[in-house]
Amino acid sequence: MKIEFTTKRVKLARVAIALVAISLAGYVAYAASTLSINNTGSVVNVGTNLFASLQGATNPVTCTAATTPAYADAGLTQTWSVPVATSTTSPGTQTQYACIENTGNSAHVITITETGTLPTQVTFTSTGSGSSIPSNGFQLVSFTLTDSSTTNAGTPLTFTITIG
Repeated sequence: MKIEFTTKRVKLARVAIALVAISLAGYVAYAASTLSINNTGSVVNVGTNLFASLQGATNPVTCTAATTPAYADAGLTQTWSVPVATSTTSPGTQTQYACIENTGNSAHVITITETGTLPTQVTFTSTGSGSSIPSNGFQLVSFTLTDSSTTNAGTPLTFTITIG
């Protein structure tokens, strides 16, 4: 048996390949848009003489005066992309980090709180709350969002982290 590739068959093969490629691209776009919870959360420093340098998902290990980006006390936002839980025993989680600077003349015990509307079964935790930062000192803190629901894909995050 001899297989002949006529112009018509070549065109049909190209169309079939293009349809498969388009379908795969659509599937990847759909998966990327539904498998995480995305948005930005604002960070507010209400404590006198406190400034923050947001580090994102990269843990800087230590914080110093040379930490970048520059320390600031206004206009701070962090972008979150929390993976959704794959099962009730496999939650999705994302941790973000910040360096806190105390420019005051005395030590300051920081408090970290979250306010806002998080989706059902999404929890906020942090490290560093209760820590005493010495005068002109620095403290590394972390903020973690954990999703324990498999149904939160695409749900918006609206919340504020207050450091006082």
